Amino acid sequence: MDLREQQGDHRPRSGAGAAGLRSRLLALALAGAALALALPQGASAAPPAHAARFTYELCDSALPGGAVPASSYSYSSDFTPFENCPSPGGSIGLVETSPASGTFGALSILVPETPGGFVESETITAVQAGIDPAGGLGPSHVYENGFPGASAESTRLFQQHTERAYFFGNGGGFNVVMSCSLPATCSPGPAIGARWIAATEVDPNPPKLLGLQGSLLSGGTIRGHQGLAVEGSDEGGGLSNISVFVNGSPGAAPIVGSCSLASVANKSYVGTVALSTTPCPPKLKAEWQLNTEKSPFHDGANSVQVCASDFSTLGDPNTTCLPAKTVNTDNSCANSTVTGGELLSAQFTKSNSETLTVGSGKEAEVVGTLRTNSGDPVAGATLCVKMQTLEVDAQASPVGTVTTDGNGNYSYKVPAGPNRDVVIGYRHDTSQVARDVRYYAHARPSLKSSSDHLHNGEQVKFWGQLQGPHRFGRVVILQANVKGSKRWITFRKATSIEKGIFRAKYHFTSTTRTTTYRFRAVVPDQVGYPWVQGHSRPLSVRVSR
Repeated sequence: MDLREQQGDHRPRSGAGAAGLRSRLLALALAGAALALALPQGASAAPPAHAARFTYELCDSALPGGAVPASSYSYSSDFTPFENCPSPGGSIGLVETSPASGTFGALSILVPETPGGFVESETITAVQAGIDPAGGLGPSHVYENGFPGASAESTRLFQQHTERAYFFGNGGGFNVVMSCSLPATCSPGPAIGARWIAATEVDPNPPKLLGLQGSLLSGGTIRGHQGLAVEGSDEGGGLSNISVFVNGSPGAAPIVGSCSLASVANKSYVGTVALSTTPCPPKLKAEWQLNTEKSPFHDGANSVQVCASDFSTLGDPNTTCLPAKTVNTDNSCANSTVTGGELLSAQFTKSNSETLTVGSGKEAEVVGTLRTNSGDPVAGATLCVKMQTLEVDAQASPVGTVTTDGNGNYSYKVPAGPNRDVVIGYRHDTSQVARDVRYYAHARPSLKSSSDHLHNGEQVKFWGQLQGPHRFGRVVILQANVKGSKRWITFRKATSIEKGIFRAKYHFTSTTRTTTYRFRAVVPDQVGYPWVQGHSRPLSVRVSR
C-alpha cells in the first residue's frame, strides 16, 4: 500500500502537542542531571529476582482507535507528520511535502513504560515508499540508520533496558527521521513510518494485600458458610486476580480483574496484547462466601491463604501471598433445612435427668424438644446424634440422626455399651445448638472355674474376660463368700492381658466340712476403662473335707 495515500491527520497525537512534549522531555533531562549529582555514576535500581512481562502494542488497526502513540515533530517544515493507525495497514511517520535540500525532520514517538517498570524491548515494523537509500534521502530511517533500508516493509526487535533506571527514562520511545542530504534536492512524495509497535513491558513490583477480614477468621470453631474479604493493589500492570486457597487447593473461584486486552496477529506480534501500560485494575476487592462443609475444607484445622497476581502474558506473574491462617471447622452435625431452632432439651426417660446408670447390656432412651426462642415447636427438623466413649475417644463422632415430630419432640435409643457422652444437636448453616447427656453402664466380666467340686487340699483355677474397649492391663479383684453370707472377702488380684483375659487360682487348706463357696470377679472404677464398677455372676464351688 502506498504510504502517500494514507497520510490522514498530520498533527501529533500527543495531548499537549509538540511543544508540550519537548518541555516535559527537557524537565526530565534537568531532573536526571540533578539526580546524577547525588548518585554514583551509572546508579540504577537493582534488577528484580522475578518480574512480570506483558506486551503493550501501539499503532494497530485491530486495536480500539488504532492505539495511536503520542508523538512530537521537530525541525524542517519540508517533512510533515502523518498517522493513520486506525486504517488497515496504517502507520505513523513522516512524508516529504516540499522540495528539500540539506535539511531533515524527526518525529519522536513515545512508548511509555508501565508504572514502576521499564520497556525491555520493542518490535517495530517499519515501512517506506519512494526512498532510495543511495539517493539524497538515504539517511532516512526508523529507530536507527539502515532500517528499513530499501525494503518496503521490515520488522526488527530492539533491546531497550535490562533494569529500571533512576534517570534517563525507562520507556521505549524512538524517532522516525527523514533527511535530504546536500547537494541533492529531494522531490516531494516519499514517506517513511512505523506500525505494530509491540513493546515488552517489565513490571518488577509485586501486588499488595491489605485488610484481610471476615467471619471465617472470627476464631473458635466455625461451620457452614463463612465470609472472607481482602483488598489488593498493584503498581504496574494491575491486578489480574485474587485467589483463596484452602489446604493448598482452590477454595473458591478467583476474583478476576477486568483487564483491557486484545488479540492481534501481525508481523510484530501474535497473541494477547495490553491496551494500556496498566491494563488491569490497580485496585481490586475480593469477597467470598465459603462453604466450610465442602472440600477442600475438612473438620478440624484448615490452612487458609489468600494470594494476588498481577498481569503477565510472557511467563509467570508477580504473586503475593499473605501468611496462611489456621481455621477450625466442625460440620459433623448434619445440616437441617428447617430453620428456627433455638432451644433444645435432652434427658433420659428412666431418670428424667441428663445422667443414667444401667446394668451391662441395657439400652436407654433419650427424649427432648426443639423450640424457637418464643417457645414454638420446630417440626420436621433434622437433629444429629453424636457419641463419645468416655476415657477412650478424644471427641464425639456422628452415629445417626433423628427428626422432630409435629410437636417438636424427638426420641433416640442409646444402644447398650460402655460409658458414653451422647450429644443431640441441631444445626442450620452457621447456627448450632446442642445438649449432651451421660450414659453409664456397669461392667460385667465373665468368670469360669476349672472344677465345681473338689476336696480340701486341692487347688481351683479361675479365668475370665473383660468387656472392651481398653480392656488390657485392667485390675480385677477376686472375691469369695460362703453361700448364704452377704460378706465378700477379697483373696486375689489379677491383671488382664490381651483380649481382656485374666487368670487366678486358690488352694483350699482349711475346709473341715463340706462347704459350698461362691466366687466372683469384681472390676473396680479405673482410669482409662469406660465402665462403672461391676462384677461377674457368682460362681459356686463345692469343697469336701
